[in-house]
Amino acid sequence: MKVKLLILLGLLIVHLKGMAQEKKNKIVKETLTSEVINVSADSLWAICREFDKTAEWTSTLKRSYGTGKPQIEGATCSSRTCETNIGKGGKVVEKLIMFSDKNKELAYNLTDGAPSFITFSSNHWKIIEVSTRQSKIEMNVTMHMKRFAGFFLRRLITKQMKKQVNIVLEELKIYAETGQVSEAKRKQIEKQQKGIR
Repeated sequence: MKVKLLILLGLLIVHLKGMAQEKKNKIVKETLTSEVINVSADSLWAICREFDKTAEWTSTLKRSYGTGKPQIEGATCSSRTCETNIGKGGKVVEKLIMFSDKNKELAYNLTDGAPSFITFSSNHWKIIEVSTRQSKIEMNVTMHMKRFAGFFLRRLITKQMKKQVNIVLEELKIYAETGQVSEAKRKQIEKQQKGIR
């Protein structure tokens, strides 16, 4: 009888602890999917699998580069550092947590550079074959925000995140279909080159 009571009490404590943790954070989950991109899934994956080179084609980043020996087979690095264009800019570090050439997908967690009210952030990219010459990319974004900040900032942060991801999706489509960067990225590159001189 005492053993059953102790087990029940233990289960109750674990359940309550989980509920308390859930209430501590506001969780945002969004799935955003590109329009149909007129290239094969293999061609689209060839661009996206180079996780460390995303800044070559999107204006949402000034620069990106890989660091660390790849921990996952097929990956080009273990983490990437990105110089962003959000707000005053800044650096963020993202650790690759999943990578599959076979399934044409990758996932990463933000490990450094997030605002203090964001306690966790991850993104999962998956290439979807539409036909032999058409594909899409799906991005699943998850963010955990501190309860107080999440209450006040959740909508604003979600709106900003969706805006940035949609820019990435649009610019990826342009780059994949034409081999050229978007007009916004071209202007960004020109501005950076002028700053170097």
